[in-house]
Amino acid sequence: MSPRTNPAVARLRLRNALRSARDSSDLTQNQVADSLDWSLSKIIRIENGSVGMTVTDVKALLQLYGIQDPSEVSQMVSLAKAARQRPWWKEAGADAPKLSTYIGLEDGAAELRFYQLLVIPGLLQTAGYARSVLLAGHVTSADNADSIIAIRMRRQQEVLDRPDPPQIHVVLDEGTLYRTNGNAHIQREQLRHLVRLGRRSNIHIQVLPFRAGLHVLEPAFVVMSFPYGPEFDVVYLEFSNYSPTAQDLGEVLERDELVTPYRDAFARLTQAALSEEDSLTFLTRVADELDE
Repeated sequence: MSPRTNPAVARLRLRNALRSARDSSDLTQNQVADSLDWSLSKIIRIENGSVGMTVTDVKALLQLYGIQDPSEVSQMVSLAKAARQRPWWKEAGADAPKLSTYIGLEDGAAELRFYQLLVIPGLLQTAGYARSVLLAGHVTSADNADSIIAIRMRRQQEVLDRPDPPQIHVVLDEGTLYRTNGNAHIQREQLRHLVRLGRRSNIHIQVLPFRAGLHVLEPAFVVMSFPYGPEFDVVYLEFSNYSPTAQDLGEVLERDELVTPYRDAFARLTQAALSEEDSLTFLTRVADELDE
């Protein structure tokens, strides 16, 4: 799969490279700040991705870390420039920082692993289901809901329909299949949509049945992997799927010691869940029951 670099992925690659370079140079964040006459908070924000970097900043850091190879410097400068581009989702109105970061990482991922215990992941939602979820969160502005849904549908187009789509593995708690928000027709169409998607070679859907018991007591999460190695894996904790005022409450975890527990948890979930084929059969049965 060819790498996809957008501003969010460029920032991820750049800050990982700079953290690694600082570690290799045996410099602390305080020492870097003192050497460049920067504030410590600036170094921290650069390394955790909460602030952008200029080309001048990147070159100063590389010089301090002893990175002199022209090709490596050129690559880092190119990433810094790519990180400052304005992507399609911001043009479409997804300006909230954490939501914007999530969309960008999702857009550039080679593999996405979702665990959901309340609602279907946005990447797999029908427009009708997305609207019902937003209305359940008391979205009163139809225009606002329409804008959110339009961005969600564009995300699906950009990720699911691209020539090199990511591998997508979804574990759904059985409870997500029965939450109709008062509209069985919408839920039925959503479940049938999942079955259709689950027939694609790159999409793997498993249902975690009630009888499996308790396995993970975490909120919904997504493990995102990229074609640069497992050290680039990130986890997104999705604290809310409902209100647009809560859409920037998610959290991105990057360091391996934070990501590994979620990778391990997802592996346990897939072992406890129904097989892919049994899950699609289960989804079909629940959808048919909603016809009755």
